[in-house]
Amino acid sequence: MKALVLVIAAVLLLAAGGGAAYFWLDAQQSKSSVVQNKPLFYPLERFVISVDSAQHSRYLVLELTLTSHSADVMAALPDASPLLRNALVEHFSNISHADVKTGFKDIPAIQTQLLEKFNQTLNQNAFSYQIEQVLVTNVFIQ
Repeated sequence: MKALVLVIAAVLLLAAGGGAAYFWLDAQQSKSSVVQNKPLFYPLERFVISVDSAQHSRYLVLELTLTSHSADVMAALPDASPLLRNALVEHFSNISHADVKTGFKDIPAIQTQLLEKFNQTLNQNAFSYQIEQVLVTNVFIQ
C-alpha cells in the first residue's frame, strides 16, 4: 500500500512538472513571436559615401534606425545588415551632390524610398520578414 502511494505521488509530480515545463516553453515561444505594443529599434552603423560633385570631394553621412514591432525581425536584422548597407550604396552611388541636398529636404520621402529598397532587398534574398519603418536619425551632407 505504501509503495502504491509513493508511485502515485511520483507520477503526479512528474505530470505536474511536465505540464509546468510545457506551459513555460509555450509562454517563451509566444513571447518571442508576439508583436510588441511599442516599436523595437535597430540602429544601423553610420553610412558614409562620396557623392558626385564637379568641384570638390563631397560626402553623405547617414545614420538610420530600422523599426519593427516583432522581436523575431530584430533578432534577424544583424544577418541582413550587409545586404542593407549594399542597398544603400546602390541607392546613393550615382546621385549628385545637388540631388542629395534636394532630396533630403523631404525626409519622409527618403525614408519611404529606403524602406521600399530594404524590403525589396530582404525579399530578393529569401528573408521572410519585412521592416516596418526606416528612420533617418542623422544626416550630414558636405
